[in-house]
Amino acid sequence: MENTAHRAIAIVGVGAVLPDAPNVAAFWENIKNGRYSISEVTPDRWDPALYYDPDHNAPDKTYSKIGGWVREQTWDPMAWRLPIPPCVAEAMDGSQKWGIACTREALNDYGFPKRPLDLDRTAVILGNAMAGEKHYFTVLRLYFPEYARELEESTSFAALPATVRHDITRELHDRMARHLPEVTEDTMPGELSNCIAGRIANIFNFHGPNYVVDAACASAMAAMSSAVEGLVEHDFDVAISGGIDRNMGASTYIKFSKIGALSATGTRPYAEGADGFVMGEGAVIFVLKRLADAERDQDKIYAVLRGMGGSSDGKGKGITAPNPIGQKFAIERAWQNAGLSPATVGLIEGHGTSTAVGDVVEVESMANVLSGFHLPVASVALGSVKSNIGHLKGAAGAAGFLKAALALRDKVLPPSVHCEHPNSAIDFAHSPLYVNRELKPWNVAADSTRRAGLSAFGFGGTNFHAVLEEYIPHRLNGNGKKSVAVAEIPPAIRNEGSMNAKEDVRTPVNISSYKAPLRGALVIGSDSVSALIERLTRVQNEALDGRAPEVAPPAESDLHAPERLAIDYTDVSDLADKSTKALRALAADKPAVWKALRPQGIYRGCGPAPKVAFLYTGQGSQYVNMLRPLLKT
Repeated sequence: MENTAHRAIAIVGVGAVLPDAPNVAAFWENIKNGRYSISEVTPDRWDPALYYDPDHNAPDKTYSKIGGWVREQTWDPMAWRLPIPPCVAEAMDGSQKWGIACTREALNDYGFPKRPLDLDRTAVILGNAMAGEKHYFTVLRLYFPEYARELEESTSFAALPATVRHDITRELHDRMARHLPEVTEDTMPGELSNCIAGRIANIFNFHGPNYVVDAACASAMAAMSSAVEGLVEHDFDVAISGGIDRNMGASTYIKFSKIGALSATGTRPYAEGADGFVMGEGAVIFVLKRLADAERDQDKIYAVLRGMGGSSDGKGKGITAPNPIGQKFAIERAWQNAGLSPATVGLIEGHGTSTAVGDVVEVESMANVLSGFHLPVASVALGSVKSNIGHLKGAAGAAGFLKAALALRDKVLPPSVHCEHPNSAIDFAHSPLYVNRELKPWNVAADSTRRAGLSAFGFGGTNFHAVLEEYIPHRLNGNGKKSVAVAEIPPAIRNEGSMNAKEDVRTPVNISSYKAPLRGALVIGSDSVSALIERLTRVQNEALDGRAPEVAPPAESDLHAPERLAIDYTDVSDLADKSTKALRALAADKPAVWKALRPQGIYRGCGPAPKVAFLYTGQGSQYVNMLRPLLKT
């Protein structure tokens, strides 16, 4: 397996608001105790008398009125000394408030501000789908003219005296205006989903990138995948990531009911009688850092994220139907990116939606991945946080992620509830997977490491899987030092007059005018393919002898040569292996071979170097001297 220590990410802070759990500690106690946090909707959210009908075929009605509701939460920006005026807070959707509150909890958990963070290099990348509920009500208010017109054109209404028609229309307008939020200059930013991340960056003064990712029920995992890549590539040093979902309005229930996806009876992942998912809501936020940095800073570490993998279903049965092929790709890619064998997994925190088809397909996909390792029957625990709190849609992956991280920290296997009788359509009798129904110690051999895999799959055929492992001090980066070479900034660049000396010292691998290789980057060029092969062969021979080229910026002649090759490598052994693959590809000279090598960090170029174009967004994102560092490269 490839050495992937440089990709290890530490979870150093957590915050959450979830059903029956206003914070992380309460959530973990609920999980360990097997608490079931599903209940009926209350009229303060939506009135079942208006929208509920047990008849599955009733038009414009929901046949389900149960969910995992956040009943208890703390929102007190004044006490927290946060600069949020009351009029702004009033216009903010609950999803934005939860994001701020959970980020505050996660930062406090990390130890901020006593434990410093580089605010300039902190990113906010969150998962959310469908925004929140507040926009439904402002839209309802703004569309009043449509309702009034339909009323005016109805035959019975037209038969009334003009003064009566006028009074009814005015009274209806006034009643709706009293009960629906006023539209002000704060309304739009208060409802936009991207402003969930933007609010957090604004309130806590983070200057890294901030954005929201929508991958339906895999949104949180997609966001964390982006956060991981940015950390690994040193685009930023800290990531605030996770997922938020506060969309439990009547319209969402009705639309899911028309798909037939909801359960009216309860959530029971992997169990006999599973008849659909139960919606839930909540938010989970993580503070993420590179493991090497977290160990250097002596941070508290919950668990280590070793790798993530994503996939699409491609052609399948339908845009909302689960596909075992796509799921298998995501799982295999996550373990490959982690550089670990799936045979080492001890816990699977599954997607586990409690649907008749979804649960069966998911277990089948995981079993197929594990089938070649001859693991004992019932040796890998399986569970789903949805058995406790329902399906948090865009935040579902973050809730499962939190559960798995806490299980690794405490070295326990948490129970999955409501599975007294496992689904008979799933072949658990011959599978290494079993549904764990009780809290118990997570025992492993003395020389083993506890590892968990977790999945999130979304409408549209998007799939994500992650590999987490317990934190064992300095196991990956001996003595807290990085186990991979980091290039020194060339003196000519380090001493350039236009550069900020303080920034040079603080982030040596991210000087804006030159981004040094994080591991090793071989870039070579020649006038012909034969000359390129000859040069690469020399590199291969030296690598096989344990010698790697000196890490330095690529030569201009190599960058502009007619025949070019680039290899991203972690160490000399990796360079030897990739050089061999590149030589074989040069001999084969097939575009498909080079395409397959790109994900492995092997790239081929030929002909004149392409021109570079720059595309800028609007909204005033440019600034003076923005291109100066680029012109100096």
